[in-house]
Amino acid sequence: MVSKEEVKKIYDLANLKVSEDELLSLSKKFEDVFNFANEIMKLDTTDCEDLEIVVEHNSPLRDDVIGMSVPREDALMNVKDREFGYFRVKRVVE
Repeated sequence: MVSKEEVKKIYDLANLKVSEDELLSLSKKFEDVFNFANEIMKLDTTDCEDLEIVVEHNSPLRDDVIGMSVPREDALMNVKDREFGYFRVKRVVE
């Protein structure tokens, strides 16, 4: 089972707050998702034909308009950690 500590770590990495009351419920939900994914991975797909779906999207893009930037202090207002006026993030590459 996915432990409450693992759920808390995932939420911390995403800079999300989670209450102690929610941890058990979320732990169960994570476990359900992992179990479902494991069941799918067990399926034998050797006789299945490959399927490629190409969908054409007709999404108009907006015109680029030059505007004022967000002031640095406003952009960094809710940052968990900052340094030298920039976001500071945990090292992800050794």
